[in-house]
Amino acid sequence: MDLQKIMAKARDVAKSTGTITTEQLNGMCPNNMEPEDIAALFTALRAEGIRLKDDEAEE
Repeated sequence: MDLQKIMAKARDVAKSTGTITTEQLNGMCPNNMEPEDIAALFTALRAEGIRLKDDEAEE
């Protein structure tokens, strides 16, 4: 998994609202991610101040 590439895409998506949906994030990630990779990704998102939301309609 290339965490840097996923984070770059997440930053682009979240730059205006500070959030990214789970659907958007899932689309950026490979299907075979290991649990420790997922944990590292969530840690990196939090460190960047990017919030994860469940649905695009959610505010």
